[in-house]
Amino acid sequence: MVYRSSNPALNPEYFRGGLTSERMTIEGTISKTFALLGLVSIAALASYSIVVQTPALTSLMIIGGSIGGLVLALSIIFIRPNNPQVLMSIYALMQGLFVGSFSYMIEEFYLGGKEGVILQALVGTVAVFFTMLGIYRMGLIRPTEKFVIVVSSIAGAIMIVYVMNFLLSFAGVGIPFLHSSGPIGIGISVVFLTVAALFLIVDFGMIENGAKYGAPKNMEWYGAFGLVMTLIWLYIEMLKLVAKLRD
Repeated sequence: MVYRSSNPALNPEYFRGGLTSERMTIEGTISKTFALLGLVSIAALASYSIVVQTPALTSLMIIGGSIGGLVLALSIIFIRPNNPQVLMSIYALMQGLFVGSFSYMIEEFYLGGKEGVILQALVGTVAVFFTMLGIYRMGLIRPTEKFVIVVSSIAGAIMIVYVMNFLLSFAGVGIPFLHSSGPIGIGISVVFLTVAALFLIVDFGMIENGAKYGAPKNMEWYGAFGLVMTLIWLYIEMLKLVAKLRD
């Protein structure tokens, strides 16, 4: 089955089998996913340690990590290098800077120093990942074309909301309830988290199809890259939801 992925890093056009002898495998994609997540974790721990010592750097690291990661992600997606591991590794490090400093901001500034929210968000993210993997493996949800279109449309709307809120922040205002800890704000976070979780189904399907139909070996990196992008989004949404529930 051929369908469009809602994760641009997993465009099925690039997962078609080629003439090369080496093929994409699920095991290879898993190992590369762990490698990129390892880099994200190292950079996140480093950035968290830095901002704990120098809180004034928090905003700078959040902005630098997010913008740097976005630029690298777009470059990888549109340039499509045959050997993308260097750019993807730098992307993982930049995202780690963002994740670590953003986590500190939520813990220290949003919750006033309450501890445990980061660990809860990590545990929640892992739990959602394995839950969605189990659902996918049992065939309870399949990434059909209609499914992907719906998820893509909702995700696109979410991205527009985030961009609008970012632009409005320069005027000192924001979209109502987006970051509030009331019932509406929590409901918004639940919806966003659900969409991020559904992205995992799409990613699993595209990776499996790539291995099944003999995609080139370098597509393991792109499969890992797409999955890492989704996991980072999932963690951020989980972190915000846990923070709202504990506020």
